[in-house]
Amino acid sequence: MPREIITLQLGQCGNQIGFEFWKQLCAEHGISPEGIVEEFATEGTDRKDVFFYQADDEHYIPRAVLLDLEPRVIHTILNSPYANLYNPENIYLSEHGGGAGNNWASGFSQGEKIHEDIFDIIDREADGSDSLEGFVLCHSIAGDRIWSRVLPTGATERQVS
Repeated sequence: MPREIITLQLGQCGNQIGFEFWKQLCAEHGISPEGIVEEFATEGTDRKDVFFYQADDEHYIPRAVLLDLEPRVIHTILNSPYANLYNPENIYLSEHGGGAGNNWASGFSQGEKIHEDIFDIIDREADGSDSLEGFVLCHSIAGDRIWSRVLPTGATERQVS
């Protein structure tokens, strides 16, 4: 039986792909852009809890962490019909808002400064799972220079057996 999966959306590309991913998952599971289950989706053995968790007010929230140093794509998501779907505590935007400017050294340096904040968000989301199976990572292979610093550093410090 599948268990909980957390989606990590990193950078411009990762958040664009992740946004489409969540729109499709909502459609497949009968969840409205506000996180409310549609009438037709209340019956059956659908496993919404793999990718979503249910809040106290009965609406579904994606098990997702949205991370970016440049706010444009995340602001697009937050100004869409899906704005209320995500947990606002699971969204990280840089205080500076300028991104790494396609500069590897800049991204590497910024990653060193923020990786604890980012892993606090990921840890909190993982702690909310009953039986975490794993992560889906959405990000660009060619870009997103900061994540080459953040993920390897934090991941090796937090490995569990």
